Amino acid sequence: MKTLVKSQRIHIPFKLCLSLAVWVAGCGGANFGSDLSSRPKPTVLNGAETVTTKLPQDASFSIFSASSQKDSGLGGKAEPVATASPDGSADVSADVADGGEASAVFQLGHAFENKSDRMIDLDVVVRFHYEYAAKSSPPGSPVDGSVGLKLYARDDRNRLVRNDELIAHPLDTGPTQSSGDSTHRFTLTLGPGRSVSVFLAGQSQVKSELGRWGNCELRISGLNMEVTTRAAPPARTASDEQG
Repeated sequence: MKTLVKSQRIHIPFKLCLSLAVWVAGCGGANFGSDLSSRPKPTVLNGAETVTTKLPQDASFSIFSASSQKDSGLGGKAEPVATASPDGSADVSADVADGGEASAVFQLGHAFENKSDRMIDLDVVVRFHYEYAAKSSPPGSPVDGSVGLKLYARDDRNRLVRNDELIAHPLDTGPTQSSGDSTHRFTLTLGPGRSVSVFLAGQSQVKSELGRWGNCELRISGLNMEVTTRAAPPARTASDEQG
């Protein structure tokens, strides 16, 4: 069982909101599933008082998207699966044998928008249960592939302000299987009229040659977020530091 607890403050400066997205943008690369290209429905924060929003209890997740692709060779098999649900569950898998490739990605999370005329802090807690596995055959014959999970926060200027690698297992390092619970804590500071999306992205991908087989799979369940909003503390000045 693994529990991760992280704390970090991220400041997102004043700007007019741009469109955010809920589309799983391709597989592969260091930042798989990080791109957003259309607007998810945000939870509006007014900043007037300290309030805790719990998801999915108070609202369903507004980011829930999945995509897969495959290319099977002659006589080969390539089977990707990708799902994501606004109740807080998602899974991806890729199963390839005898030539071909498959990949699958999900995104799961929520968007928040500061509608007040003041700076506010968002104290974010993300919790979920995970299960993942990677295997191949025959033994001693490496197959290209990987299973991975990331936690992102992307602001309304389309900048990644958080990029945490939670799971990363290349298939050629050997078989693996694991499950557990993860908890992550961090703070975002939003200016008036600003918004941010916080979401998990999971990926499975496999590429095999003739006579080889590989499988990677990842499942997330019980995702919940607690976001407590409060007035941001005044910015410190040089005289504050000296005094």
